Amino acid sequence: MKINIIGSGNVASHLIKAFQDKAEIRHVNPHTLCGFDIDADVSIIAVTDNAIRQVAESLPEVAGIIVHTSGSTPIDALECRKERIGVFYPLQTFTKDVELDYSEIPFLIEAKDHDTELRLLKLAATISDNVRVADSEKRKTLHVASVFACNFVNHLWAISEKLLNENGMEFNIIRPLLKETLRKTEHMSPFDAQTGPAIRRDSKTIDTHLSLLETDRELMNIYQTLTSSIISSHHNKNC
Repeated sequence: MKINIIGSGNVASHLIKAFQDKAEIRHVNPHTLCGFDIDADVSIIAVTDNAIRQVAESLPEVAGIIVHTSGSTPIDALECRKERIGVFYPLQTFTKDVELDYSEIPFLIEAKDHDTELRLLKLAATISDNVRVADSEKRKTLHVASVFACNFVNHLWAISEKLLNENGMEFNIIRPLLKETLRKTEHMSPFDAQTGPAIRRDSKTIDTHLSLLETDRELMNIYQTLTSSIISSHHNKNC
């Protein structure tokens, strides 16, 4: 198996690691296409969403499959190609120097024809135990859900770290809390696992927190928005 991995970011670097013992890898510069193998079985475009179509249009004609790795970009972004096309989306947050167990990462596959779909499913199965088909609409929903669950939550952790550091404490003090919060979701839904002053409608504690944040209008707005969302969500559910 020969694979072109086109890109220089986090996703490309991890795909190179994932496939290094599974296939013959060509790491391709997305700007110059230096190293591109026209005989590769699969060419994986692992660049930013805005650059996918531009890179796809710049590739020479190949006999293999051309795919992109985006969760929010439809397969149609590759329709400029005459070759077989598809999507090879790893549902994970990637940082270059952080080690990952690739076998646990869900890979979402889409293709225009059944044979290409089977080939991509087989390719993904060489590195992951969690491979499934998902069209562009499902991937878009998965991507939005992932932004809420990962990117937004991580930003809230960064806010927590800032508050703690400003008051002479370290983020490590709440790591056991974070671990338990995630552990509970292995046995119950996040909705049922919700705790805190908002779900209890503990207005006294909420007002105390808002008073503490009154010097930072942005944090106050975030706190109020999330508190209102929790109250509204659980009130409507119970009604």
